[in-house]
Amino acid sequence: MKPLSIGRLALLYLTLSGLLLLAVGGYFWREAQRSAEQLRAHEARAARQELATALDAALGRLKSVGDALARWDETKQQLVFPEYYTLWRDNRARSVGLLPDTVRAIGLYGLDGGLLLGANSADPLPARLPGGTPLALFKREAGIEHIYYFLPVYADPDGTVPLGHLGLKLDLQDAMRQSAPFRYADLRSLRVDLPEGTAVAAEQAMRHIHVDALANRELESFQTMLRDTMSNLLLAAAASLVVAGLLLNRLLIHPLRHLSAEIDARRAPGSEIQPHKLRALPVLELENVRESFNDYQARLAELHHDLELRNRDFFDQARHDALSGVMNRRAFDEDWRDALQDRRLDNIALLLFDCDHFKAINDTYGHHVGDLVIQATAQCLLQALRADDRLYRLGGDEFAAMLTDTDKRQAGMVAERCLEQVIGHDFRQYGMSEPITISIGIALSEAERGKCPPITLTELQKRADLAMYAAKRPGGQKIMFYTPEIGTAEALVTSRAIHAVFRAIQDPGLIEIAYQAVIRLPQMEEAYAEALTRIRCDGELFFPCDIFPIVQCRNLDAEFDLAIIRAINRDLDNGVLPADKGISINLSASGIVNARVLDAMLALLEAERGRKIVVEITETALITQMETATENIRRLREAGALAALDDFGSGYSSLRYLASMPVDLVKFDISMVRLLETGDGKQRLMMEEITRMAINAGYELVAEGIESHELLDRAIGLGFAYAQGYYFGQPGETAAGATPAGCVAPCGAGALSPGN
Repeated sequence: MKPLSIGRLALLYLTLSGLLLLAVGGYFWREAQRSAEQLRAHEARAARQELATALDAALGRLKSVGDALARWDETKQQLVFPEYYTLWRDNRARSVGLLPDTVRAIGLYGLDGGLLLGANSADPLPARLPGGTPLALFKREAGIEHIYYFLPVYADPDGTVPLGHLGLKLDLQDAMRQSAPFRYADLRSLRVDLPEGTAVAAEQAMRHIHVDALANRELESFQTMLRDTMSNLLLAAAASLVVAGLLLNRLLIHPLRHLSAEIDARRAPGSEIQPHKLRALPVLELENVRESFNDYQARLAELHHDLELRNRDFFDQARHDALSGVMNRRAFDEDWRDALQDRRLDNIALLLFDCDHFKAINDTYGHHVGDLVIQATAQCLLQALRADDRLYRLGGDEFAAMLTDTDKRQAGMVAERCLEQVIGHDFRQYGMSEPITISIGIALSEAERGKCPPITLTELQKRADLAMYAAKRPGGQKIMFYTPEIGTAEALVTSRAIHAVFRAIQDPGLIEIAYQAVIRLPQMEEAYAEALTRIRCDGELFFPCDIFPIVQCRNLDAEFDLAIIRAINRDLDNGVLPADKGISINLSASGIVNARVLDAMLALLEAERGRKIVVEITETALITQMETATENIRRLREAGALAALDDFGSGYSSLRYLASMPVDLVKFDISMVRLLETGDGKQRLMMEEITRMAINAGYELVAEGIESHELLDRAIGLGFAYAQGYYFGQPGETAAGATPAGCVAPCGAGALSPGN
């Protein structure tokens, strides 16, 4: 093979070097593009999965809302008595907080499948029930994606007596926008390939929905940087090759040619040839390429690490409640599914916690204080739970704890610690003067090993709900375990009682008034009688312990006050009470600030001018409009009535009301009066000081719950002006009345307060 000249070898070396540099740069560029394409494909899949998850979540929330509405007593009421259906549909269902803003329309269908009283013109539902139920449909109308959900409504908890069907219409995009921010999916690019007005099953909606991934700004910036880096690198490499060629020609090729010529010239005999030692030269460009490639790999690893951290943060945030810091409803459902899969259902206790009178506190002190109460309650419950127990906020002021490997005794102990922690917390630091209490309902799982199917979360939560409702009843314990008797009795009694309350508001003739004497002390003569309320409906007699939890829960206080006033007017017109006998009428906190209730009382005072009439204002509920209440009490007193602060010591802010409202009488609650008999030395001393302070302030005192001669003597000794209780006899009944068998003192309540 003919040897090549150094010039040709240098040119070949520079050419190969240039080609090698181009190949390395092209390889890096191709790998970067392939990684970018893989990342885009991943983001596209993630965007679609994110959209599918959001769609499932929206459908799940819609079904939860539908199930809650279907179980709601007022929903069942409309299917039976649809007189207030329009009000229920347009206002009531939203005002109680069961219906999110994303639900555009709701409606009820009769058993014939027809929509009740026509469609809502603003956002109509189908006039006829489509197909069987429950049924979820996805439909595009007027460029907007909707989900329709239809489900049956049953009269009984077992789902055996159908009343009709419930339909809901959800704006899908609004529901998605109000959920957690989308990391991948660009909702603005959402497209649906369904023809206008065509509906498919909601489970098949993702087959027809398409969405683009959000632009990855970091990836675009990185590609721009990589492109600029590669361009600059190629320019530098070309310049380096040119400079290297010039230097090689000047420092190596030219000297070697001269050396070769000199050698050739000295090839003659006797010439001395000096050997030349060649030294390899370092190539800096290859080191720069290596550093650039390492920098690229480091940036890519940093990008993947950042994406992993963000995904982990998104996962955690989606399962924690932002306000209280505890787990949320999604985590609650997921943990239950995990327990179901792991077959850990044998010894589970579900505890439901509900803050008593939280709405009144929120309305009185504002949402900021309400948020502080929620946060403090959550911390108290966390401190009381066991180390491995999780606390969940299900919504509003309702919390839940799922205790595994727990029996009834252990669950009761945990519940007692929770109650003690909340009661012992100083809520006054938030500007409140009222105590905070909670009601706790406990349901124990009854799953047996190998039993199929195991108990469902819905059933367990329903049992805990019933137990918590029993705990919230006046005079009841604050911790209640679910029993089959509670489940049966609460469902039947509550349903009949709700029906009776609504009928009594419409027809006060169903209200029976029992009059209990209030005795003047120490003369021991009857001063006046307190009007106590019962309802007789369909041959069954309902007492205040059944009536007033429903009245309070459904905000019917003012309406029921009006019905009671009309019933008392009826008794007075019929001569049930002699003209010289005084009467005491209870008004609720909502009633005392209601203009219609005030007008009815003023009319009664005008018609019964000369009769002693006492207006008792219940202290167990917060009065949120103090100025209006004070002005209305002043007007009633000017019209001839005496004002009494009822249930003093049992409610929220006794001293605050006593100092703010112009009352004449102060009725000490039965729990305060009994301290004279059952309290320790400190409690009796405090009771004596409070009575002395009230008497010195110019108030006349009434003692409730006098049931023994010894207790009566102690009340007289403290200076009580009046007394009331079973010691003086049972409450008198109207002609149609009957004394309740086995009804203890709390069943003999006034308009909104327990007493006797």
